[in-house]
Amino acid sequence: MSLQIGKAIYHLLKKDSRIKEKVGSKIYPLIVEESTTFPFIIYKRTNITPNYTKGSYSVNESVTVDVVIASKDYIDTIELADYVRDALEGRRGNFSGIEINDIRMISADEEYIEDTFIQNLTFDINTNGKQNT
Repeated sequence: MSLQIGKAIYHLLKKDSRIKEKVGSKIYPLIVEESTTFPFIIYKRTNITPNYTKGSYSVNESVTVDVVIASKDYIDTIELADYVRDALEGRRGNFSGIEINDIRMISADEEYIEDTFIQNLTFDINTNGKQNT
């Protein structure tokens, strides 16, 4: 059920009090509406690599997720980047029905586009490949 990893990412980000204090409920999959005010967070799944057994059953999957933080204020973006990393990295357990074995940040970069500071964080998430309820 790694295709549903966004549910777990959303759960982990929205429950962090520091993130909530900075962005409120402005945590979105893929896109934001034009009227959304800064700062906000976007997350998206960019890759899944299944690990199949001889019986063609995927037991573990590696999922790549990008988290993008945008604000008019540079300090907001770097603080939020630290909060996002803290909220995700090293997490293990069942979050929104997705069993996560490990989350690791694998890259981070920053940019400035159209009067907006942006932090891009990429995470590798190891899941068990099936949904647990």
